[in-house]
Amino acid sequence: MGVRIQHLEPIRVAFMRHVGPYSTVGATWDKFVPYLGKEGRLSGDTRFIGICHDDPAVTPADKIRYDACVSVDGTFEPVGDIGVQVLAGGDYAMTTHFGPYPKLGDTYAQLLGQWLPRSGRELRSTPCFEIYLNDPQSTDPEELLTDIYAPLES
Repeated sequence: MGVRIQHLEPIRVAFMRHVGPYSTVGATWDKFVPYLGKEGRLSGDTRFIGICHDDPAVTPADKIRYDACVSVDGTFEPVGDIGVQVLAGGDYAMTTHFGPYPKLGDTYAQLLGQWLPRSGRELRSTPCFEIYLNDPQSTDPEELLTDIYAPLES
């Protein structure tokens, strides 16, 4: 597993909360992205990010929280079901997941269950997040690329 330590600046994002199994987050994205597109908030620099708040091995499926996020500038204001939050800056362990989203859990298990204990580092008490590097609507599931970021104590 290729893991790099990266220092990130804070990232301001618009987000829409999803509650339920990770397998159904697509419906939230389907509501969220078209709104931002109509408002002119999507560009070539936009980052599409998912914040996974809960471990499905521990949290009941109907209670799992996930934030579908899009990077925004300081002019974006919350509206309706769309809020604003800032992803914390700092050190992160980052690895790239190659393949379909339903197999992301395997990569998380390797990163957090194998790499982290051997690294001598500890997790910070902020959630992990994912940056989606290609479009799932136009990319074969086996070709999807997702960077996973796990927050580390300094």
